[in-house]
Amino acid sequence: MRRVAVISTGSELVYGRLQDSNAAFISACLFPTAFTVISHHAVGDVSEDLRRTLGTALSEADIVIMSGGLGPTDDDLTIEVVGELFGVRPAVDGPSLARMESFFKSMGREPLSGDVRMVTVPEGSVVFGNETGLAPGFMINHNDKILVAMPGVPHEMKPMFENKVLPRLLSLFPGSGRDSLTVRVVLMREAEVNNLVRSMSLPFKTIDWGITTSPGMNTVCFVSRAADLLPRELILKEARRAFGDSMLDTSSKNLEEDLVRLLEAAGITVAVAESCTGGLVAQRITDVPGSSRVFQGGIVAYSNEAKENLLDVSAEILYTYGAVSEETALAMAHGARRCFKADVAVAVTGIAGPGGGTEAKPVGTVCFAVGTADTDRVFTRVIPGDRERVRRFSSQYALDGIRGSILTSK
Repeated sequence: MRRVAVISTGSELVYGRLQDSNAAFISACLFPTAFTVISHHAVGDVSEDLRRTLGTALSEADIVIMSGGLGPTDDDLTIEVVGELFGVRPAVDGPSLARMESFFKSMGREPLSGDVRMVTVPEGSVVFGNETGLAPGFMINHNDKILVAMPGVPHEMKPMFENKVLPRLLSLFPGSGRDSLTVRVVLMREAEVNNLVRSMSLPFKTIDWGITTSPGMNTVCFVSRAADLLPRELILKEARRAFGDSMLDTSSKNLEEDLVRLLEAAGITVAVAESCTGGLVAQRITDVPGSSRVFQGGIVAYSNEAKENLLDVSAEILYTYGAVSEETALAMAHGARRCFKADVAVAVTGIAGPGGGTEAKPVGTVCFAVGTADTDRVFTRVIPGDRERVRRFSSQYALDGIRGSILTSK
């Protein structure tokens, strides 16, 4: 079993201006393998600190995986420090340089000297091309220690690690892969998910499992302890029994992807009407490739005037029940469905905070409505937390509300 240390570089991490999501992502990807992550390190853009941290990681682990420090500025120090520690010279990677030159040419510009730093790697290293950015990653082997370095930008690092780095590591160390199965559960507490997993009738002596939590979703990863295959059908049967409709299809990575899959399979179109979420529900749906086949459109109606003029919410409903009410949410859903001629519409209206709450309707009060030609459903949730958390969970409840209407109509 190979020991892995993960290093995330960048002064913005140690100053607290940015959260380190890269280390968590890398560890989650390695969990279903025989590579064991033993430590996470965060270090600022200071040569001595980076050199010390890298030296510590190399002394404790067989493989060190770094992210960050491969950019065009003077504080991007990964190439410099790695070259000093490993005794290798920097070299410009030809294919990456050509890709960069083509990129800047398309904008009528020429690469600067700093830009060329981004396509510089240690001489003799294995290069990982960057499909979503300009800076390549690399792997270098020295004294039976492996160092992997990747860009720090998450949307560049993640596909590079999944598609290139991890397959390379698995090929270098045959037998490091373990059979795994991922189950995603929405809008359940982590402790509840934990208890339900424990209640499953599974051969836990041969299975490892762990839960990763994100806002509104828990991801459960089941991994075989040996080279044997998992009893996948048994796990899925037990998971469906335990989680019911809260469990996403195993092909879906998130709630919006699962929703679009269900809408398309059922031939149903959807529209949204949003107030406190400010377009987040529509954004999440349209983030899914192919969503244009099911998504008709959305309206962000923040003011009462917008609710009246764009969604035909009556002044009487707004005056009698208030903008944050199930009655208003239902009128918004009906208005969106009529406006876009959609089969189903969801509406969200609430108090995201930090101000605006009352004793009767505290901050975090959010009202939802899902409307179809045959049935309507309204519900209210009080979501604790700051403005971002209220909005994120509100979008989760809205998406799951549409999903629930499809599942119950089957």
